[in-house]
Amino acid sequence: MTDLPANTGEKLDNGQFKKGFDKRRWLNGRPRIPKDRQEAQKIIDNVIWEELSRTITNPDSKDEVDALRLMIRSMIRNKNMQDKILDRILGKVSQGVELMGKDGEKIVITVKGLDDITED
Repeated sequence: MTDLPANTGEKLDNGQFKKGFDKRRWLNGRPRIPKDRQEAQKIIDNVIWEELSRTITNPDSKDEVDALRLMIRSMIRNKNMQDKILDRILGKVSQGVELMGKDGEKIVITVKGLDDITED
C-alpha cells in the first residue's frame, strides 16, 4: 500500500502544469523584478564602477593600479581574448562566400559586420 493519492487524472507536483487551470501559472505574465529597471541599472553600474575603480597595490613594486587596468591587461595576455579584442577595436576582416545562382552564375556575398552586407 502506498501513501499516494488516488489517480484523479492530475499529475503529482513534479514541476509540470496540469491541464486546465493551474494556480502556479502567471496569468498576468512574469512579474517584473525589479520593479524599477532604471534604478536597478544604476545600482549595477555603480557597483561595477566601484569594483573596477578600486586600487590594488603590487606587493613587489608597491605601485598602485586600478582593477580595470589589471583586468584589461589580463585579457590582452589571454590568447583566446586577443582576437576578440582586435575584432572589437579594428573591426572584423571581410570574408567572402561564393554561392551558385539559378543559372550556374556565381553570387558573391561579402560580410563585413552585422550592419554591412553587400551583394556583388
